[in-house]
Amino acid sequence: MKFFWPLFAAFILLQPALPILNYVFNYDYIVDELCVNRDRPELNCKGRCYLMQALADEASKKKDAQERGAKNNLQLTITYFLEYTTAWDFKFLKPRPKNKVEDRYNRTVTSGHTNQILRPPIFS
Repeated sequence: MKFFWPLFAAFILLQPALPILNYVFNYDYIVDELCVNRDRPELNCKGRCYLMQALADEASKKKDAQERGAKNNLQLTITYFLEYTTAWDFKFLKPRPKNKVEDRYNRTVTSGHTNQILRPPIFS
């Protein structure tokens, strides 16, 4: 699902460029078969007439959709319920008692095996 939404957004953003992409990928077919001016090579059209017609159709579709959208306003009502609580818990604000470090713990750490581990190397 994470892959679907970026792909969907990219398709929506690239939708106005679809006639141009169609022209680029189908260039040979458009020049040979769909060009209005293919019988008059002196115009050097190369399918641009078909591209301009496709872009005009896309613009008219967009304009019609905007006009229909202005007429048909869709109103969406979102209802949000919030439950208020009257009891507040402030345990996180109370100071915690400090634990006393015992002397026995300090003696075991300092008098332990550090002499055996941390001795300097001996060179002969």
